Amino acid sequence: MVLVGYTELRDLTAPELSLLPDDERDREFGSPNRRQQFHCGHALLRLLLQRVTGRPAAEHTLTTEEGGKPLGPDGIAISITHTGEHVACSVGDGGNIGIDLEGIDERREISQITERFFSAEEKTWLESGPKARFYMLWVLKEAFVKAHGQSVFGGLEKLHCVVEPPRIIAHTTEASFQDLSLYRRDKLFLAIATTDSSLDDVQFVHWAPAADDLEDGDAYSLVATTNPDAQKYAA
Repeated sequence: MVLVGYTELRDLTAPELSLLPDDERDREFGSPNRRQQFHCGHALLRLLLQRVTGRPAAEHTLTTEEGGKPLGPDGIAISITHTGEHVACSVGDGGNIGIDLEGIDERREISQITERFFSAEEKTWLESGPKARFYMLWVLKEAFVKAHGQSVFGGLEKLHCVVEPPRIIAHTTEASFQDLSLYRRDKLFLAIATTDSSLDDVQFVHWAPAADDLEDGDAYSLVATTNPDAQKYAA
């Protein structure tokens, strides 16, 4: 089972900040928004770990690999993502997991990105549909890279995929994956990638104040997945 939590920065309040250790609360960032994203993501992640393990949220210590990939306690797979005011985290049974979140921006110039990181097949698929298709592939590639703890600029081109709901047709040139799933909420796309765990059981929870309030969430709907057992749930 994979548990995904989502929230917005406006829901970060004093009780949630109390879940963070001093070194995380006092860390310096280049902007107030980036600080909020970090605090919100790490507080939300601890609430998910509390639900999964039964241990109080504030007791969980979070560490990272040398490349920056977050490591969960006791072999639990974790990942954090944010875009603008939106934050999401994922917790899996084990192995490696990556999550990514992006909002559709019709003004964004994407030609240089697609030329560098997208295959000929992917570019053909992108050109045959709306700009939203770029964000579908971008979040899938980013989630894949995060699952492997790789640099964005050194891993995006390793995953090639197109989305034909309810299926994601994907292959890799180097690193492997077990499952990929793509979700949508209004103008937001969210992707999950795993290397060892199945995505046939993904549960969403929404975090709203106060600190211990995680509600079942249904804002994100499944668009497509590589997991055949979950394809029947796609909208």
